[in-house]
Amino acid sequence: MKNSTLTFDHNGSFDRIFTKHISNAIDAIGKDRLPELLIKLIKFRIKIDAAILIIYRPECKPILLSSTFKEKRAQLGLNNYINDTYVLNPAYLSFKKGKTQGITKISETSGKDSIKPAHYTNYKIKESRDEDLGFLTEGWPERLEEISILFNLPNKEMGELAIFKKKISGFNKIDLNTLQILEPLIYSILKNHWTTARDNTIFKNTRSNQNKRYENFGEKILSPREIEVAKLIFEGHSGNSIAANLDIAITTVKSHRKNMYKKLGIGSQQELFSRYIDSISCLLYTSPSPRD
Repeated sequence: MKNSTLTFDHNGSFDRIFTKHISNAIDAIGKDRLPELLIKLIKFRIKIDAAILIIYRPECKPILLSSTFKEKRAQLGLNNYINDTYVLNPAYLSFKKGKTQGITKISETSGKDSIKPAHYTNYKIKESRDEDLGFLTEGWPERLEEISILFNLPNKEMGELAIFKKKISGFNKIDLNTLQILEPLIYSILKNHWTTARDNTIFKNTRSNQNKRYENFGEKILSPREIEVAKLIFEGHSGNSIAANLDIAITTVKSHRKNMYKKLGIGSQQELFSRYIDSISCLLYTSPSPRD
């Protein structure tokens, strides 16, 4: 069996190994190791030098799910991207414009046209004519060709699988054809994974600062006492435990909970936790507009 993107030996070993990669990725849906296995699946079919998997969310900084960059300087560049320069990237600009699906060679985008002189002062970037975008994030590896694969996700979010290859070799038409064939498979795996792991992943990305989790939740909507009740709910307290901690009656706890749900426009504790997860992630990872 043979076509333009697949090559099998007479025993079909390629087919068996690739199927195993798919099986491993599917088994890992909802688990921390899924992003790494998904990248391994891609690397089995296409020779790449590095890859990252990122989630973009409205009004929040991106969440890095996985990266194969190992060098300290490259990790510094990735950190600068996640916390600063992502707002200048074509993938994020596409996300802001509502284009959240497709395969793009970064060299074919108009990224250079969006860069203004002030950006070199306000962002951690440097001008570089050798780079496809005309600039390089501080610490980012030089002379890499990039293909960006965007995936539309629930909750108005977007996934990006960015794969990189040294420019000296670069991507060819066969690589692009292979990605187009793999795109539905990658999309299905990533969508199902993010649907399952979303809240837990966001929580892990924000759990480093306990105080900031609560300080702004519902502050413009809920009363101080309702915020106290919400905080104890998030910490896992039962109704009786909340009553004991706040020295109030259980009926008062129920009243606060009812009023809280009404003000937030929700109807269950599960919805309350989802609202909480969204609020803390954006509190700690608020996404700025590009600084001119």
